[in-house]
Formats: sequence, C-alpha cells, structure tokens
Amino acid sequence: MSIIVDDKVYFIQRQKHGSFYLDATFSLSDLGGTVPGFGDRYALAIHKNGTVIAEVVGRYFLRHIDEKTGNEWYAWFIVVQEVSLREQDDLFRIFRTVYKEDIRGNPVKQKRAAKRESEEKGFEYWEEQDRQRAKHAPIHGLDAREERILRFMVAHPDYLTTDLIPQAGDKTMETLAKVGVVRAGAKNASGRREWFVTDEGRAEVKRMDTYRDWKF
Repeated sequence: MSIIVDDKVYFIQRQKHGSFYLDATFSLSDLGGTVPGFGDRYALAIHKNGTVIAEVVGRYFLRHIDEKTGNEWYAWFIVVQEVSLREQDDLFRIFRTVYKEDIRGNPVKQKRAAKRESEEKGFEYWEEQDRQRAKHAPIHGLDAREERILRFMVAHPDYLTTDLIPQAGDKTMETLAKVGVVRAGAKNASGRREWFVTDEGRAEVKRMDTYRDWKF
C-alpha cells in the first residue's frame, strides 16, 4: 500500500445554472503552502476579453482509496463561484497596473515563471519535445560556409554562377551537388557553370530553420 499526497490544489467552478467544471490547478508550493478558505476570492483577467472574480464556497480534502491496490490519494479541491462587485472595475485597474509594471516588465520574475513551467512539465515533456525536434534536424551536415551559400542561393535565385555567389567556388558547389541540395546546369555565355537550388536544398533550409527555431 502507498499513500500519495497530491501537491496540487484543484479549483472547481460552480456556474450560475448549477453545473461544475474543473477551472484551474495550482501547486501548493505556488500558493505558499496555503489552501484558500471560505470567503477567499481569486480574480481572473483575460487580456482584452474581460474579468471575473470568484469566491471560495466549498473546501474539500479528498481521501480516495483504491480497494484493489490499497493505495490512498489525498488532494485538496476548492469550489469557487463567480461574484459581482461594485468595486470590480477599480480593482482590475490596479491589478493591470501591477501586472504591467511589476510582472511583465520584470525580467527576473519572467525567468522564474519560465523555470517553474519547465519544472512542472517534467522530464517526459522535454524528452518528447526533443524527439519531435529531432524529426526536423538537418540531414546533410553542411558546414557554416556551405549553409551560407545555400541560403544565399535560395534568397537570390537569379545569381547562378560562382562569381555572383559570395564565398562560392567550383569545389564547394560540387560538394553541395553531391548531397543533392544544388544541381549543375549548362555554362552561360561567359563560359561559367550555372548552379540551381534543388527542392531538396530548399527542404534542407526549412529543416535548418525549424530545428534552430524550435519552440519548446
């Protein structure tokens, strides 16, 4: 038998017509180890979409027993219900001021919030993100100079010869052609070989950008 004491506090909202839904979840550590009690209120501000104030009307410490395993789960559930206050507009005017000046404008608090989010998501989340990112990894192993040349050619499709492509030379272009990101064309009137980016070359640049700019 094992006993699991949940570090989460689950907020259930009771709507005006009587139904309930799970509105939010907070860790006890985020709440400073304090579970909200009767009469406590929490405010919700959605940018440009309105505001809500809810009051605690129920407070339950759940003990759930799994008869098959004998395991026990303990967790706090808080029931809240929306209330309307005459001073609501004034309160949210102050809330917005504090948010803009002390939270959104404070890089230290932003970093702390990002760190908490990372810790809460857990190892499995980041492992899955790494797996998803790896699906978009570049596959041709281009070095920095080769990448710059390929990117230049994608951005300037009319620049076809090595004298017009910065840092390009015949050997480099042949190397790029071997992995399939460019292809050789005919010689122009000046006797210079023309080079063209292939679909695979454009796909490789897309992979580079997706992999590099991946949002975890």
